Amino acid sequence: MLDNINLTEQILKTINELFGNLFSSIDNSLYSVLDSIVFIDSNITKNNFFISILGNNSTEGLILICNSLVLGFILYFAINYLLSHLIYSHSETPKQFFFKSIIFITIMNSSLWICDEIIFINSIITQAISSIGLKLFHTEINFSNFINHINQNIYLSSTDFSIISFDGIIKSFTTFGLLNLVFTYSLRYIMVQTFVLISPFAFISLLSSKTSFFFNVWLKTFISLLLMQVLISIILLLSFTIDINSSLPISKLLFIGVIYALLKSNTYIKELFGGISTEVSSSLLLRSIN
Repeated sequence: MLDNINLTEQILKTINELFGNLFSSIDNSLYSVLDSIVFIDSNITKNNFFISILGNNSTEGLILICNSLVLGFILYFAINYLLSHLIYSHSETPKQFFFKSIIFITIMNSSLWICDEIIFINSIITQAISSIGLKLFHTEINFSNFINHINQNIYLSSTDFSIISFDGIIKSFTTFGLLNLVFTYSLRYIMVQTFVLISPFAFISLLSSKTSFFFNVWLKTFISLLLMQVLISIILLLSFTIDINSSLPISKLLFIGVIYALLKSNTYIKELFGGISTEVSSSLLLRSIN
């Protein structure tokens, strides 16, 4: 009987050490990466290959394709203008189309600069929220400090950590929840770059009322992808107001609410402003691991 008890304790100790080492490894190596893919700035487009794809000027990359499409819009306007005189329908004048073309073609060729400025403004807002946290809590608002804030109160070590304890359950949920965020925000990172690449097509679509809907969809989705990090900053700022107290277990449960809010941030932004989903389901992750 005593041997069975010792064997059970040894198995539990081994399991706790394995999970303790796993969680420590994830904390030390992964969440600094999470900060870099969530809190993006204009450096996201400062890549030679990225710029080469988009085009440095009007004769390169995707911008060259968009400049070629201008001829198609001009041809479409000419045919439509001719038909409007034959069937007596309303059409914009050549003068209106000419001035509109100058404006939107100029914007299209400056699409990278415009997107950089939008991303920069969004990062400034995020930094402003972080500065509030720095002033109030004397720490930067990011995922690395968020995990440290948890680990200072939910102690994680091979000797004291227990996967079947209340603190162990919360730590497990926190770790695997944030691991899910890595995949979700990695997808968002790629989608932001993708929408910067297709921005010339969005701007050139404004040349015709028949295609301008594409710009509206692009702008709404691009802005919603960027605003995610503003909402994430606010949620993380709120998490530092939570005082984990061993005599009040409910305060620890609030961190589960924080993790869930971070997981659903894309859904909340999508419901408010529209856009696309970047959530990666847990079932998909499990299938990819298996």
